[in-house]
Amino acid sequence: MASNDVQPTSAETWLEAKFPGYRFGTVLVLISLTFIVMVASPSQAWARVIVVSLQALTLLAALLASRAGRRLFRVAAVVSVFAVLAAAGSVLFDTGETSTGAFFILNVLLVATVPVMIARALWRRRTVDLRTVLGAVCIYVLLGMMFAFVYGAINQLGTQPFFAQTSHATTSDFLYFSYITWTTVGYGDFTARSDIGRAVAVVEALSGQLYLVTIVAVLVSRLAGSSTPIGPAATQDAPDA
Repeated sequence: MASNDVQPTSAETWLEAKFPGYRFGTVLVLISLTFIVMVASPSQAWARVIVVSLQALTLLAALLASRAGRRLFRVAAVVSVFAVLAAAGSVLFDTGETSTGAFFILNVLLVATVPVMIARALWRRRTVDLRTVLGAVCIYVLLGMMFAFVYGAINQLGTQPFFAQTSHATTSDFLYFSYITWTTVGYGDFTARSDIGRAVAVVEALSGQLYLVTIVAVLVSRLAGSSTPIGPAATQDAPDA
């Protein structure tokens, strides 16, 4: 984490020593583990606790890798604990197989925060190297996951099922549809039923293509020149506000 006027706790001192900045490989591992759990686990209330816990860990790992300020890290830690407790509390009230709209909205908020922090960290960096590319890949995968939760929220909070082909979609279905839309594969086995669902799918498809042909393509092309600037001429250790 970036040094600032806030004195570190013993836990923060240990974390800063063990997890230096810009180690986005760890973040990518946590994202991959979250994806596997979401696909493999049943759509039951207890599985939500695991998913939210992994996303909370991903958020904190991203803040460490992004060298965020200690104040922001502490706020994120409190929010993460609250999110995990809220997910655990939902088990007492909903043990069925259908995820709730609140669960999807909570996940959208958690997942959407991480790409912003990573993007800010990459923008502050003065070089393009493997860590920079890994950070960009993390953003790419996270945005696809975020759209999956958006689709789930639309399904749960809307007046009709999200998909035209089924009225009992699972979290795995939303992930599948999101990533084939994000990568513009578009098999057609799942299609959005409502106008808002179609609109969000179009936004995701366009965003996925623009991200690949601009951000990722530029970073990979400049990977050989590690001194290539990609942001303002700020120092690497600039603290986060």
